[in-house]
Amino acid sequence: MSELDLGQAATDADAAKNMLESEVFNKAFMQMNSQLMDQILATPLEAAEERERLYNMYKAGQLFVQQFAGLINNYELAIQREEV
Repeated sequence: MSELDLGQAATDADAAKNMLESEVFNKAFMQMNSQLMDQILATPLEAAEERERLYNMYKAGQLFVQQFAGLINNYELAIQREEV
């Protein structure tokens, strides 16, 4: 990884860490998850498509947060490769 790419990866990793540590972000994320789970549980048994749609929204949120962790992990791996 070039110095420029490594610098951008460091910037991205720092921003991702800040986001994951943000009280406001985590509060909003937890509220969103709670609301989605409440909606899933309140969905009538015969509304399988609606439950699936809500569950897919829930999973998309989980994947979104995993992208932040991925940015951090990719930077840490790049640092380890540079040290070798």
